[in-house]
Amino acid sequence: MSGYPDLTPREVVACNLCGGSDTRLWATKNGFSIVQCRSCSLIYTNPRLDAEQRVEYYKGEYHSGYDDDPVRGRMYERDIQEMVQIVGESGRFLDVGCAYGRFLTYLPATFEKHGIEFSEEAASYGRRRFGVDIQAGDLHSVRLEDDSYDVVHFRGVFEHIPDPQRELEAARRILKPGGWLVLSTVPNIGGPCGIVFRERFRLVDPCGHIYYFSRSTLSRYCRKNGLEILHVRYPYLGTPYERLWRDAVRFIIDSLGERLSPPFFRSVITVYARKSLAGE
Repeated sequence: MSGYPDLTPREVVACNLCGGSDTRLWATKNGFSIVQCRSCSLIYTNPRLDAEQRVEYYKGEYHSGYDDDPVRGRMYERDIQEMVQIVGESGRFLDVGCAYGRFLTYLPATFEKHGIEFSEEAASYGRRRFGVDIQAGDLHSVRLEDDSYDVVHFRGVFEHIPDPQRELEAARRILKPGGWLVLSTVPNIGGPCGIVFRERFRLVDPCGHIYYFSRSTLSRYCRKNGLEILHVRYPYLGTPYERLWRDAVRFIIDSLGERLSPPFFRSVITVYARKSLAGE
């Protein structure tokens, strides 16, 4: 028998945003179908890996390299520099889907740092390697006090979550009034690469990336959960990945062939959404 996990999609789901089941085929890739809801336009993998398969998929090598990638470290520094200008420079900070917790090590010591990670293996490694507080599980399954965090942060993880609606409900519950939800570096299916390249957009990975969000669908999620988006960013310019003129040329040439999209402007989106203050 092969040592590789079975990645044949098994689980069929309704739209997570509106609950509808009327979809159109948006693309196919690597044996997976990616559909678009006819009602709210959310794009998602359907059918997808089931819970047992996802556990196997995220074991072992998935997080390898995350703890020592220098380019990723520079991105963390850039992200934090931008973030503290919006959310402030201190407070209780929860990083959801934190892998080994390396992002938390870059945060200023003025923050009280906590993490949640789906993979017990990654959480355990992070506690040993970096000495950070990481609980294993999902945000909705780990019991945390209401109104207890100043910032709830998802970086490069929201597209992986099987039930984003349930996670946002939990995030809103644990945020203090006036607290911030940060959905960071989410693949933006509404950007130029998503529109032009579709399944050849380099961030379309239906095995691990279950949902494909746009600014519009992220806004609908936040409004549905009583969170107001106050800032939107598209990380690319000024990042270690920016090669603007080269990438612009590659965008044109590669869009005419069969290659994956290059890194490009508006390929990822970051939103800062605020929970209302008491009485607002």
